[in-house]
Amino acid sequence: MAFTGVHHAAFITNDMKTQIEFYTQVLGMKLVGIFPMHGVPGASHCFIEAGKDAYVSFVQIKDVNVEPVYGVSHAIDTAHPVAGGAMQHMAFGCDSLEEMMTLRDRLRSNGYAVFGPLEHGMSHSMYFGGPEGMQLEFATTDQCEPVRAEDWVDPSTAKTLGMSEADLKRYLNPPAFASQGGAVKQPSLDNAMYPTPIPRPMFDALGYLSDEELKEAMRFNAPE
Repeated sequence: MAFTGVHHAAFITNDMKTQIEFYTQVLGMKLVGIFPMHGVPGASHCFIEAGKDAYVSFVQIKDVNVEPVYGVSHAIDTAHPVAGGAMQHMAFGCDSLEEMMTLRDRLRSNGYAVFGPLEHGMSHSMYFGGPEGMQLEFATTDQCEPVRAEDWVDPSTAKTLGMSEADLKRYLNPPAFASQGGAVKQPSLDNAMYPTPIPRPMFDALGYLSDEELKEAMRFNAPE
């Protein structure tokens, strides 16, 4: 199965203009989309290009302003905890150490503190903060050895996290899957796994539609 990477990471914002200002003017990324969010009244959605087929996305909902709670929704820094499932920090890739130095100069020229590059073995990384308390990083594998499981998968660490040797073997060798061309039917919603607290009426309404009906109902084109 050929994954191409993360297509986009989406974040709620209370101030989309400030986020766009930072990512375009400070980091130099390009705004490629801003439009009403489909199916969410009062919500706006933007996409900022962060690489080939990779985007940072923000969602702002009218009259909704939830402040971050550090240690719960946001990390104090890249070494501190947050709630399970929350973003601890986000790292953007760059091509080379030379490019990383250019990015550091760009951030510092705009008044932002930047720490690094630091050598982490599998990458060189530098750290900085973005609007609304987001912990951010630039990383490059330039001048680093390729990341190999035999070097970086530590059985003793895995054991402390409840993983057996058999578990590690499975994780290092994911099972193959033969495509059925999309013919597999939706499982019964009473037993289906969808581990988020989506409201049950919405879950049932989505599951009531066939795949084709849902696709048509949620079709979204570029704004006119």
